[in-house]
Amino acid sequence: MNIFKTGPRFIRGYIETLRFTSLKKQLDKLREAGDLEGEKELIRFGQKRWVENITPILGLTYEVHGEENIPKPEDGPFMLYSNHQSFADICATLWLVKDHCPMGYVSKEEWRKYKILADVVEYSRSIYLIRNNPKEAIKALGEAKKMLDMGFNMCIFPEGTRSQKHEMGEFKAGAFKFAEKAKVPILPVTIDGTYHFFEEKGTWNPAHIKITAHPLVHIEKMDKHEQKEAQAQIEATIRGAL
Repeated sequence: MNIFKTGPRFIRGYIETLRFTSLKKQLDKLREAGDLEGEKELIRFGQKRWVENITPILGLTYEVHGEENIPKPEDGPFMLYSNHQSFADICATLWLVKDHCPMGYVSKEEWRKYKILADVVEYSRSIYLIRNNPKEAIKALGEAKKMLDMGFNMCIFPEGTRSQKHEMGEFKAGAFKFAEKAKVPILPVTIDGTYHFFEEKGTWNPAHIKITAHPLVHIEKMDKHEQKEAQAQIEATIRGAL
């Protein structure tokens, strides 16, 4: 990693992340008042400001397809399922929904060690998942269902880890339990090009990212057999747009 290239961008990105966590007091007041709609809008505002400001800092550009497939807030919560090439996939998914809705994430437990990232997880209504731990996976399923029942949207990367390249790994079957348990539809999304940002060379570089939102899949209306078939189709749809 070239610290002379990454250092200044890291600092500016850190400052933008602090701006998001500066909303904590307002978000706490909204939570205490039980104002879920106000909280959702403030999270969306904070995420939109963050991604719009950090995008030029990181040298990212986007090409978005299928934005019309994003559900309207009045349609209720949904889960976004996407392939996972890079750390920059967070930017890509937030860019996709920034004018539509807030987005929480199923985040890896390791982020809890870094206070600023732990604050972002907490105040964006995201949850932690300890990988390869069945007991904790059940707990995470319950927490995600609670967030979705409250009307917050969630994003999960079913590969379970970054592919760090163009090719997509296999989806973990357990990832689909989140949408099935909460009985919410799935928005399949394909992200391509984020691995050029960091993973390809080990230093931050400009990257052009193609984001494709596919038609919503109403997995909540299916029986178990149909859901099994839909899982395979969702994975194939996301892979097919790479």
